[in-house]
Amino acid sequence: MPEEINFVSGCLPDTRSEDERAKDILFKEVVAAAAPVVWVEKPPASWRKFPIFNQDGSGSCVAQTMAKLMGVWYWLKNNIYVHFSATHIYQRRVNKPTSGMGGSDVFDIVKRDGVTLESLAPSQDMTDAQMDAVEIPQYKKDVGEIFKIGNYLFLPVGDIETVASVIQQTGKAVMLWFYFSYGEWTNVPALSGQVIDQWAPSTIRHSISGVDFTLYQGKKAIIIEDSWGPQFGMGGQRVITEDFFKARNFFAAYPMNFSFADQTAPVPPVVVVTKPVRHFDHELDFGMTDADDVGALQRILAYEGFFPTNIAFTAYFGAITADALLKWQVKHNVAPLSELNELKGRKAGPKTITKLNELYGQ
Repeated sequence: MPEEINFVSGCLPDTRSEDERAKDILFKEVVAAAAPVVWVEKPPASWRKFPIFNQDGSGSCVAQTMAKLMGVWYWLKNNIYVHFSATHIYQRRVNKPTSGMGGSDVFDIVKRDGVTLESLAPSQDMTDAQMDAVEIPQYKKDVGEIFKIGNYLFLPVGDIETVASVIQQTGKAVMLWFYFSYGEWTNVPALSGQVIDQWAPSTIRHSISGVDFTLYQGKKAIIIEDSWGPQFGMGGQRVITEDFFKARNFFAAYPMNFSFADQTAPVPPVVVVTKPVRHFDHELDFGMTDADDVGALQRILAYEGFFPTNIAFTAYFGAITADALLKWQVKHNVAPLSELNELKGRKAGPKTITKLNELYGQ
């Protein structure tokens, strides 16, 4: 295995406030239960493989991973792989000019402004300083406006079943972060048995793309591509088995677009939209799971066009439900705007319950 002494850790700790973290969209709010994974042993020749990136001596692995996720997503939609620019993403990191990026930061950048093409803003075999110095004229940035994500979901960490299920069901690549010592990051990373401090200066924190899943020598495993170049691993790929995954994974997320019902358009005659009916007898709070009341609230919000129509009614009151509820509360003027903005849709209190029962309690 070649020397990997120049690698720079690129995954930064989450320094956001609790209020900011409450906006995170969790997988459990979108999917009631991950679809069962069909675990079979796949020969290496059948593993999905995409162009392998090389971050050289930079700390751009998070941006490189995001560029890979975008390329896989475009490939799924258009049957052609497009290389997106990690430089365009990396230049907009909130911690610039220091090295590395945060997880929510990279997804928010592409959600807000999109990402341009590699051919317009090169990002391979470059240091941090070289990537930051690339000139990206406005017309090249404008190209990036075409390529945005709608939103993104946080997956439970250390959960290889959910990650494999997402890859199986959607075909998308998943951003995964791992921490390890140099000696552990082999073709098939293995735990050394030593205690490793995740945030110690000597610990490597690396973002990679999960692109496939398989049984490997009888173990469940995710096939990953990192950005150390094709000369490392197995041509740029590695096999992350379940034991290593559970012990060293500390971030997982992937992009997803949401669809909403257009309540201003006429409903086609063949579609029957049934108005929900539900009497609520207690308040609802952010973070709770209630199959009856939260599930009913989500159906009401979808009926009025505020809750996505392409996700399940999971009965978990998370960020999607809170965002939809706030818009519903404002529409129906259930309380002064200052009060609603302070609550941020994270509570259906007495005034909201009264209005819900007035409209849907019959």
